[in-house]
Amino acid sequence: SSGINAEWPLRPGKDRITIPTNKVGKVIGRRGAMIRELQDKSGATIDVTDKTQDGMTFVELSGSLETINKAKSLIARAYQDDPQRSQERSAPREGDVTIEFEIPENKCGLVIGSRGSKIREIQQDTGVGVNVGNRDSARGGMIMVTLTGEQEKCDNAQKVIMDLISDR
Repeated sequence: SSGINAEWPLRPGKDRITIPTNKVGKVIGRRGAMIRELQDKSGATIDVTDKTQDGMTFVELSGSLETINKAKSLIARAYQDDPQRSQERSAPREGDVTIEFEIPENKCGLVIGSRGSKIREIQQDTGVGVNVGNRDSARGGMIMVTLTGEQEKCDNAQKVIMDLISDR
């Protein structure tokens, strides 16, 4: 039938948006759950690239104009702490603390892991939000790590990270 071309354009449109690099984790979600949900709901393909500029990360969208626009608004909602979503674990809760400390830039890879696998593992094991600053924000060879969660869990996560980067 000729109708199929309308739903499956042969040359899908592409678009590019930027999101704050420190919100990339929110958009991707635990083990990629959030980005899969965003793709399912919008019908667009969402690719969070590793290209960054001035603290913003480029996200490539492809699909029809309609699905791309839907994806844009869903992505914006995903990282702009929507009050309806405050019951989710990623939103800071009452009593949560934020701990910042620096690690050597050359140890960042150990904490982030291949494609973010290690940082996700740390977040899951400790129940703490972990954000590693990007290399552009390095000062004197050091990069800021920010932990958000309950005090005890943050202390634990910091210990896990320090153990990870200590020269064994």
